[in-house]
Amino acid sequence: MTAQQQNPYLADAKTRRANNRIGCLHHHAFMVKDMEETRHFYEDILGLPLIGTWVERVNPVTGQPDNYVHTFFEMADGSCLAFFQFKSETSSREASINKFENNNPFGHHIALTVDGKDAVLEFKRKLSEQGIEAVETDHGYCYSIYFHDPSGLQVELTSSVPETDELMSEAYKTAHETLSLWMQEDDVPTNNTMRGAGWQQ
Repeated sequence: MTAQQQNPYLADAKTRRANNRIGCLHHHAFMVKDMEETRHFYEDILGLPLIGTWVERVNPVTGQPDNYVHTFFEMADGSCLAFFQFKSETSSREASINKFENNNPFGHHIALTVDGKDAVLEFKRKLSEQGIEAVETDHGYCYSIYFHDPSGLQVELTSSVPETDELMSEAYKTAHETLSLWMQEDDVPTNNTMRGAGWQQ
């Protein structure tokens, strides 16, 4: 018996995704203050190999001569996290959306998948050994830790849970209706009843 025969929610998702012309994430880019510090964090601690370093001498935004580097760190599916740093510290800071301060996760964060809650907790242990605080969150439909990289980007490592496929399949059926209701009403109760203790209001 195939995984799809065992789990009808996966079959639903496969059918839906087959009609999507946009594939996987190619890369997510972020300005950093120190590229070597960034390399150490993503390659040595999180295990994403540096697969490309591109030196550029023209700023495509201004069209003027400039000097910056663009790096790519590869994930398991071939997509990448990418980062920029200008030779000019002032240019890097001016282009940074968070001025290298720890950003609020509601403003911007990136979530990356790992395989299982044990993997989430193993990364939390590894980060702790490096003096990096990671906060656990039980979202109900996934389990995550949150932490900041050296330039203040909030990173989430998250794993599906046994209920993920069913919960997301059910949420898909009412996603538009729920959004419309929330846009019109001021006090819509939560529909995420599977969140960890302390989250439901």
